[in-house]
Amino acid sequence: MTITNPTQLIDEFKKSGEFDRLRRDLLSHFQRSDRTEAFKSRVDDIARQRLSSDPKLISMPNDAIQRELLGEIDRYPIVERAVADAPLLSDPSFIAGIRASLERTMSAGRAEKNNATPSQSTPNLHPCDSGNPDFNPAIPPPNGALTPSVVQKE
Repeated sequence: MTITNPTQLIDEFKKSGEFDRLRRDLLSHFQRSDRTEAFKSRVDDIARQRLSSDPKLISMPNDAIQRELLGEIDRYPIVERAVADAPLLSDPSFIAGIRASLERTMSAGRAEKNNATPSQSTPNLHPCDSGNPDFNPAIPPPNGALTPSVVQKE
């Protein structure tokens, strides 16, 4: 598919499997970190408090108990805090890997466009400007990072 807008880039990024790979990497990194036990402990505390505050809850069917406990846990920003505190998200090499994956996705879209017949072609969008002079990338380049135009192609 020729990529002509950010939504198509996201779709192609997901189709390539990179999104799932990054998600698994983040989860694996979190599970190996020392923050996992604190997270589990906080979830356990919230669930225990909810169960002790409502004795009727224990007599409910398991799926209803689970729904209630998940709703209670969702009231607290523990997942958001865990994500915000994830050191991997600020790691320059991790960010560079995401950037490289996005560049590969964009390159695949450009290669497909170059193979398209004239009736299939679409406006040429560059990976870093999306054809819009006011474009700001979602992931800013790390300090001293190479711009996509000088990144070596594989």
